[in-house]
Amino acid sequence: MSTPDFVTNFKEFATTFGELLGTLIIGVVIGVVGAIRKRKWHIGISTKQSKMFAEQHSRIHELLTELRLVARASRALIFQFHNGGSFADGTSIKRFSVTHESNDSTISSILLESQDVLLTRYMDLVRILDETPNKILRVSSLPPSAFRSSLEINNVQHFSMSPLKCFDGLTPLGFVCCQWCSDEELDQIEAEGVSERTLEEVIANSVSQINSHIVTKAGKK
Repeated sequence: MSTPDFVTNFKEFATTFGELLGTLIIGVVIGVVGAIRKRKWHIGISTKQSKMFAEQHSRIHELLTELRLVARASRALIFQFHNGGSFADGTSIKRFSVTHESNDSTISSILLESQDVLLTRYMDLVRILDETPNKILRVSSLPPSAFRSSLEINNVQHFSMSPLKCFDGLTPLGFVCCQWCSDEELDQIEAEGVSERTLEEVIANSVSQINSHIVTKAGKK
């Protein structure tokens, strides 16, 4: 007995539909597996980058703490310059912020209050970086200014500032600031036979190492 045409056609349709459906399912499965693998790869890269960033950050903080301990400073801070928006004429607003801080346990932190500081309020700071880098200066020797007031508010008696540069060695990146909140530590260093000039050279060498790690971290972002 012959099979009716509609039965034959239905069987052919069902077979074709099944093949198409199977192909579609396989394609979806392959796509999902590929997406999962790709996601895992991206997560792996992101985790690796985060770990590298954390290690670099920790190393910079270690170097900063070593500088503070060797110089017997109350605080050692890294300030970095950045763009804080634009004026109406399109020129950028220059600011700076503390990115790393190491301070003696008896000295208060100034990290939070030293964010997004308008650079034009502290032009003395720029002059000191240009004219007397690494030099240990007495706060009372500064002319009255917003910069001097900010140091006095935080009980700073002496300070030094050392410039940080970008990869090209010319473009300003920021600066390292050591602060002494009393004369005792500097007097003790001098009593031990270490001259102020020698201490300033130690500061300059330590800042050079810090600078190298900062630009390396920036290059690996």
